[in-house]
Formats: sequence, structure tokens, C-alpha cells
Amino acid sequence: MALLTIIQFLVGLADQIYISIVPFLVISIEKLNSSLKAGIVSFFETLPFLTISFLAGVLVDRYNKKFLLFVSIFFSGLFLLFIPFFSFLNKLNWIVIGIIGFIVSSFSTLYPPSRDALIPYLVKNKEKLFYYNAIVQSSYQLALFIGGLLPPLILYLKNDMVMLLFVDGVFLIVISGFVLMISYNENQKTKSHFSISEDLRLYFDILRKEKSILILFILTALDNFFIMGLTNIASSLYIKNYFNLSAKEFALFNAFLSFGWFLGAIIISRLKFDEIKMLKIGIFLDGFTYIPFFFINDYKTALIFVFIHGLFIPLITISRTTIIQKYVKEDIRGRVFSMIYMAVIGFMSLSGLFMGFLGEFLKPNYLFLIGGLGGSLLGIISFSLKIFR
Repeated sequence: MALLTIIQFLVGLADQIYISIVPFLVISIEKLNSSLKAGIVSFFETLPFLTISFLAGVLVDRYNKKFLLFVSIFFSGLFLLFIPFFSFLNKLNWIVIGIIGFIVSSFSTLYPPSRDALIPYLVKNKEKLFYYNAIVQSSYQLALFIGGLLPPLILYLKNDMVMLLFVDGVFLIVISGFVLMISYNENQKTKSHFSISEDLRLYFDILRKEKSILILFILTALDNFFIMGLTNIASSLYIKNYFNLSAKEFALFNAFLSFGWFLGAIIISRLKFDEIKMLKIGIFLDGFTYIPFFFINDYKTALIFVFIHGLFIPLITISRTTIIQKYVKEDIRGRVFSMIYMAVIGFMSLSGLFMGFLGEFLKPNYLFLIGGLGGSLLGIISFSLKIFR
């Protein structure tokens, strides 16, 4: 578990640099309809989670999880290097960034279900799953916080976003080597061949027969539709167009969000609370804590409130992961994790596209109001739904 936690931390550093730089890179190089183009790039980056992530779940249930983690991290880093390559050729534009983002994300679809399906093999005491999920996720959020501080510092010393992405790609390739050092025993249930249509049908069978999984999938999808476009597109517009600030301030904004997430994960890991109730409370607060951004008029206050928002995110992420590990059968667990991350990242793509479209007509603070109210209402509705009972 210690090595997986370290890998999660390092991947978080790389992810945050990428997250902090790419939206601003698009907005900086595109002068016309930059908001919409940033939204489209965000859509392309997350489209694989809507289209091919089901295959990741199939692979996780059939093949060695450590190898899939390696493939995910190594090839994500390798293809990320194409952004500085096209910049060197003076061919970099929002379309190229979107295509590269799609390829990188295609490999990234393997990472979350492989990681989360691997954890039960590394934790001998199943009663401590919640605790170790919190540790792994808090290490990731600490990395996002530190990673959010790195771009402002590096960009202050050398204002070169493309070079920073080059370093990020190389860093991911190096991290992939650590994955091969993980040691565990797994009873693989590998078939010599499998049918895509057969496995697709199995996904629908799971949703049809397991109502709790269906409800969890829908709640996750809708929550991320309301919220994730705020975290990515609306936040970048908020910092650049509303406050007239730069990529350095946007990265710091993301760092405060991640630090809140990190502290929240540590606090929650100490709580003894029903995971299902925790999930529903988290969905409500995920939306409710974004509503104040409609009224905020200065950057420092925004930093405080995005930190507060981050505190409550682990209520969703840790409880949802633990619920799946505890209540879902082992032979379909990888598929269920892939479905959940399909909902998380896939609907983030739709949310980013939607918020990018609205951003052409509305001020960024109105986007936070719309998304925050939608998320809050979803949380209220969730209390009337029964999950895994």
C-alpha cells in the first residue's frame, strides 16, 4: 500500500500541472471564441471516459492490474510530449491539443479502475478499506496542492507553459517505472478471447439487475454534470476574464481547492459514519459550496471559498469508493469502477462543453450559480433514494 500511495502522490503532481496549464494554454493561443474552444478541448480530453472506458473495466477484471497501471501512466506521459513537439514545429493549436488530450485520456481510463480494484488485494483487513482509501486519496490531493503551487513558481521564473508540459510528460514516464515494483497476489480470470458486444451487454445487465449500482451511476453522472464544468472551464474563465489574472493565479486557485480536499480526506478518514449517508451529504455540499462564488468579487475571498468547497469533496469520493469495494461482487468490481469513472470524467466532458458554451454569453459567476443550485438540488433528491440496503 505504501508504494501505491507514493505512486498516487506522484501521479497527482503530474495531473495538477496538466490540469492547471492546458485550459490557460488554449485560452492564450486562441484569440477568437477562446472560451468555447477551451470547452471543446475539455470535452475531447474527457470523451474517452464516455466512449471507451467500459473497455477499461473489462480489462481490469480480466488482466493484471499492475500491468494496466503501468500502461496507463507510461503512455499518458509519452503522448503528452506531443504538445511540446507540435509547439516546436509551430503547429500547435486548440485542435491539436484536443486530439492529444483525447489520446492521453484514452490511456488514463485504465488508471482509476485499476488502482481502486487493486487496493482490496493490498489491504488484508477489509474493515480498514475506508481508512486506506482515504490515505490514497489524501496523498493524491496533497500532490494536487503541491502541484498547484509549482506552475505559479515555474511560470514566474520562466513563462513557458509548453516547456512545463514537456517536463510533466517525462515525469509520468519515470513514475511508470515505480508501478512495476508493486508486489501482490492476484487470481486472474483471464479468457483467451472475449466479445466486445458480450461485455457491453454485461454492463447493461449490471445496471438492469443491480438497482443500487444504477442509482449510484446516475447520481455520480448528474453531480459531475453540474459541478465539473465549474471546476475546469468556469474557474479558468473566472480567474482570467472576471478577475483579469493569469495562469499563475489559476494554478494557485486549484492548489487551494486541492489543499481543502487533502485536509477533508484526513478529517473524514477519522470519522466513523455511514458511507451511504456521507455520500448523499457530500453531493449536496458539493453544489451548495459553489453558490457563494456568484457573490464574490475579489480573488482572495475566492481562494478561501474554493478551499471550503474542497473540504467536502472527500465525502463523495472516499465514501463512493468504499461502497463499491464493500457491496459489489469481486468479479464485476472493475466494470463498476469503470462505469463510475465513466460518469465522473465522461460527464465532466459534457459539463465542460456546456459551461464553455454558456461562458460565451454569461459572466463566470452566473455559471457557478447555475451549477451550484443544480448540484444542491440533486443532493436533496438523493436523500429519498435507497442505495445498497
